[in-house]
Amino acid sequence: MAASLNPYISQFDEEVDAEKSSQYRMAIQFSLGGLSYALLDTRTQTLIALECYQSDLLMDSSDLFRTLERALESKGLNNKTFYSIACLVNNRICTLVPEPLFDEADQTKHLDFAFQIPNGYTVLSERLETLQCYNVYACPKALNDMVIAKWNDAQIQHSSTVFVDSTMKANTETGVFVQVNNRDFDMLIKREDKLLFFNNFKFNTKEDFAYFLLFAMEQNGMTGQDIPVCFSGLIRPASEIIDLCGRYVKDIRFVNDPHQLKVSKAMNQVPFQYYFTLYQLLGHETSRHETRDQ
Repeated sequence: MAASLNPYISQFDEEVDAEKSSQYRMAIQFSLGGLSYALLDTRTQTLIALECYQSDLLMDSSDLFRTLERALESKGLNNKTFYSIACLVNNRICTLVPEPLFDEADQTKHLDFAFQIPNGYTVLSERLETLQCYNVYACPKALNDMVIAKWNDAQIQHSSTVFVDSTMKANTETGVFVQVNNRDFDMLIKREDKLLFFNNFKFNTKEDFAYFLLFAMEQNGMTGQDIPVCFSGLIRPASEIIDLCGRYVKDIRFVNDPHQLKVSKAMNQVPFQYYFTLYQLLGHETSRHETRDQ
């Protein structure tokens, strides 16, 4: 099954060389229904590759991981050694817990309050650098085990951790930020550089999307006339969702490239918002390793 899947984005710089894999950082994002991965050349600090898959067939951990391995195999990268590997788990089962209330020994209770944790999932947590809180989330145990078995030094995080941290570091002091995934979106509101609201919404139609966005803004004392809304993720300016939201939101923006890393010419055809999260993850990994190596 997985072998028949074709990527909907596949951009590789002509300089990509499997024999140089030890100088590449790889960032991977897994979600039910899709996966993507990107490569960063540490010698030039340049993003040199991006490949993305999306299919309703990719609905369990084994299918996701096999698809990744076959994608890497087609590029001669499957059994290579990388400089570092960072993986993101993208799902809706996460919650932010203030540091004084967080108990690692009993972290499952933080999720039980809002979610029914599926069978076969393990509960993990990580501290957010920009906030005095922890992100507690559920990760498919089988996927976690397969990643660690293949790359025992891989770092695993929840995608919302990267989204929240990068958004809180953004120059915009007050705004609404939306990360669009396949069938849901993360939404964060900042006011004067402080986190006011964060949640995830599942949607089926453009009307669902606009309703949840506008309702959450209204509940936090905001309207589409007085605050910008910045989009990232799987969405383009010429889309039905943006067209509908634009009727109610005066200032719609798309996330800008912060120029933290260089981007290969091969990536020019891919909208930056599509790989914003992987870009942020690779930038964070670069900073973390530079600090470690000093």
